[in-house]
Parts: sequence; C-alpha cells; structure tokens
Amino acid sequence: MFTQIGPLSCFVSKHSIPPEMEFDPNSTPPSYTTADQDVVIQEKDSIRLRIVGTRVDANDIFAVGTTNGLIILAM
Repeated sequence: MFTQIGPLSCFVSKHSIPPEMEFDPNSTPPSYTTADQDVVIQEKDSIRLRIVGTRVDANDIFAVGTTNGLIILAM
C-alpha cells in the first residue's frame, strides 16, 4: 500500500499491515478489510502509521511505514 503524507510518499508492505486485514481486489474500490468488515481501508481514507525508514534522492523523499501495533483510523 502507498500513502501520501503531504509531499512524502510512504510505502507500507503487506507484512507491515495487521494480519487480520486482507486485501480485496474485487471490491469497488479495492480495499483492505477485516473478516467481519468492521474496518475497511480504501483510497482517500485516513490511517495512522509509523514511519520506520526514509530515503532521500536528488528529487524526492520516500518513506517506509508500518501499521502493525497501531489502531487503524479508517474514515
């Protein structure tokens, strides 16, 4: 999953998303959901994540994040 934090692009690996969240490519729009569909994360939703690493190159700043161990705030 890729997120935008202002001008910063942040990648969250599927290994850094809680195991109870599963990607559903057939939903419209594609989303991550819990089995009981109590939590749904889709494009344009706000989530809480932790930045665990950054990289700066000549033109951009990139980050790697995790949602493991955090309460997910899907809006």
